[in-house]
Amino acid sequence: MATERTSPAGVITSLLASALFGAIFFISGAIEAKAETLVAWRVILTAACYILILTIPAGRRLLNEFWNVLRKGPMQLVYFVLLVALIALQLWLFSWSPKGHALDASLGYLLLPIFLVVVGRVFFSSAITRLQWIAVSIAVVAVCIKFIMSAHLSWVTFAIAGGYALYFAIRRYSGLNNAFAYGVETIVLSPIAFFLLFTVSDPLDSGMLALVIIAGLAGAVAMALYLAASVLLSMPMFGLLSYGEPILLFVAALLLGESLNLSDAIVYSLLALALGVLGFDGLARSRKVPSDRG
Repeated sequence: MATERTSPAGVITSLLASALFGAIFFISGAIEAKAETLVAWRVILTAACYILILTIPAGRRLLNEFWNVLRKGPMQLVYFVLLVALIALQLWLFSWSPKGHALDASLGYLLLPIFLVVVGRVFFSSAITRLQWIAVSIAVVAVCIKFIMSAHLSWVTFAIAGGYALYFAIRRYSGLNNAFAYGVETIVLSPIAFFLLFTVSDPLDSGMLALVIIAGLAGAVAMALYLAASVLLSMPMFGLLSYGEPILLFVAALLLGESLNLSDAIVYSLLALALGVLGFDGLARSRKVPSDRG
């Protein structure tokens, strides 16, 4: 059974990932490039980084560990195919939504931590502290306010929240969550990425291409940090720390020209409060970690 983890390293990697995702989201909306172009470059560059990792013994060991888990039974292959499909959808939504659906996407990432906390509690029996329950309650109130005051709810919101929650649940349940798993997923997606690059994407000038490549490399680093945090932290803590990302995506949406209304102001203020409660809880629990070591 998985142990409950509140690793300071996990907290740091999660926050760094959120900061990078916010920057990439803004770049994706600001540059004149199709979502397919952005996704293709991100997949190809990420796959290339993981292939380079195979040149060192530690990388080959991680790949071997992943392969050993993958071949444990026929259902493992089914789980892997589902993971590839789910991450492909998420990568596309992240690159497509900044152009006109940025707030819908940020609400999806806002809902994701709640989905993860519920999944962690119901399916993995993860413990939730009193302060974490308070943070969850504040977040639930924020989401309810958003639901009540919004004129509509976009499919983008639920595709992100539900899709990512399912992705992380399958990763943890199947054991296909080692450090090289995401690399294998992007390597499998690479042929599709090359196809998109040569058939769908528009030609880019050197400056635009440089920005796309920077966004792709940053995306590879951000996802690696994000997945590392998912392993270092319990699912409830990982889910709650993920609230840093929708707040940054919300800021990016404003910078991209989307308007702020009263419900958005209330929701994100409450989320900031929830993050403060969570940060205090994480600090208090991390101080107890040294005394638990043998």
